Amino acid sequence: MKNAFNLIVALAIVCLCASCNNDPEGPTDFSGGCEAVDLGLSVKWASYNVGAHDGESLGSYFAYGETTEKTNYDWSADGDYKWGIFNADAKPLYGMTKYTGDSVVGGDGLKTLQAVDDAATANWGTKWRTPTLDEIKELIDSTKCKWTWDEVKRGFTVTGLKTGNSIFLPAAGYRNGSETFDVGNSCFYWSSSVYQSDPSHAYYLFPSIPDWFAGIRSDGLSVRAVTEY
Repeated sequence: MKNAFNLIVALAIVCLCASCNNDPEGPTDFSGGCEAVDLGLSVKWASYNVGAHDGESLGSYFAYGETTEKTNYDWSADGDYKWGIFNADAKPLYGMTKYTGDSVVGGDGLKTLQAVDDAATANWGTKWRTPTLDEIKELIDSTKCKWTWDEVKRGFTVTGLKTGNSIFLPAAGYRNGSETFDVGNSCFYWSSSVYQSDPSHAYYLFPSIPDWFAGIRSDGLSVRAVTEY
């Protein structure tokens, strides 16, 4: 009887330990089934935009460092942009209250979006985030990826040369003020990296070339998430 009791206790301990260590799903994922596509790069790229439901849907538009859509994407007097009202005379911070980098005297030292302000993480969970500028540079590297314009679907197919896998970037255009521009012709994707010499701007992917530039943070651009998983 004693041996049987010891066996039951041992089995219970084993089951408890297995339960404690069992984490098959990893980080939280609320993306609704979006695939993490391996293009042979340092991170995997989402198969569709944040706010979309498939690869060809345009998805949502976000100002840099904001996590929800809105009706007005502008530097307005009532503080429409979450992180400051742009003021060219308000040097050295240009009126920005967060993400001013470390190259600006009096700044907060933040050069990359925190998870709480990242549209990908806030909407899809901890598995996903907005890509850094370096990860965007990797995506547009012609030795690693091939870019093709799709005239029918109106967007760009990006194929990883190492794996042969592809993602599609729909020509979603962008938002400025209350209007949407360039839908069907071009698209713009935020990086998580703020432009160091002018904190009112942040880096984005411009697929039409493809290349990267710095744009005004209050504009509404698309977000294509990445993941390490």
